[in-house]
Amino acid sequence: MNTSAVSKPGASAFLWAMIALLLIIAVLDFSPLIGINTTVNTIGTLLLGFAFIVAHGAVTLGWRNIIAFIVITFVISFAAEAIGVATGLVFGPYHYTNLLGPKLLGVPPMIQVGYVGMGYASMIMARIILGFKQISGWSIVTAAFVGAFIMTSWDVAMDPYQSTVSGDWIWHTGGPYFGIPLHNYAGWFCTVFVFMLVYFIFANRNPDRPNTALIENTTAHWSLPIGFYAVNALGIVIVPWVGGVSLPYASPANYGGTVQALSGSLCLIALFVMGGPILFAFSRLLLDKRGYS
Repeated sequence: MNTSAVSKPGASAFLWAMIALLLIIAVLDFSPLIGINTTVNTIGTLLLGFAFIVAHGAVTLGWRNIIAFIVITFVISFAAEAIGVATGLVFGPYHYTNLLGPKLLGVPPMIQVGYVGMGYASMIMARIILGFKQISGWSIVTAAFVGAFIMTSWDVAMDPYQSTVSGDWIWHTGGPYFGIPLHNYAGWFCTVFVFMLVYFIFANRNPDRPNTALIENTTAHWSLPIGFYAVNALGIVIVPWVGGVSLPYASPANYGGTVQALSGSLCLIALFVMGGPILFAFSRLLLDKRGYS
């Protein structure tokens, strides 16, 4: 484990601030038990997650690179969503409801906040798993592929709840996976792969500029995005135990199963589909006694 010989009070404060943000997001996972409705929970989680990745990214990548990541992710994901809503070509036919706030070209910008937050966590996890300290050459393609796989794993676990139960978006013609077309996941993977590939090309020409004054323990620091991804998985895993699924479904025409079947299935899916990347990334950090830097 990599620790500095001299204590850095600023680094310790930063680490604890990041942990506090993760704990607040984790509390929102239990929103049905504490009287917070689904929409407030979703928007609160998205905004807190955005604050988390901006702070962590500024320290880890430098301001130039985290701003570039946000802009690239926002533009490419928004273009894909806007085309998708208008034509159904990217993800399949669907539309957003009004639960995530105002829409631009049919897409609530809060969706891009989600892309940025989980996109950053997935990108960092891909780097950790692959052991790439600096992305270059063919490793750019490999890292983008692994990062897209990790982020699409989240959508596999998350989309059935958000569309079938809470109704943040509605699939027009349903599909074989809890009322979701398989087309959606091909579109997700390709969209994420593209924005990660573009970012890695940028980062290859503009290396990270980490703020080492705010990084005291590299293992703890790099584990934070994994923790963010894990907290989002937790929100799906615990649904059956916090009363997060109830009738009527937002899109009952697309899914006719029981509440118990849906909540239990999503719990297992999140645990194993999202749990794999979490386990691999944490293991890489913990087994490398030098830490990841």
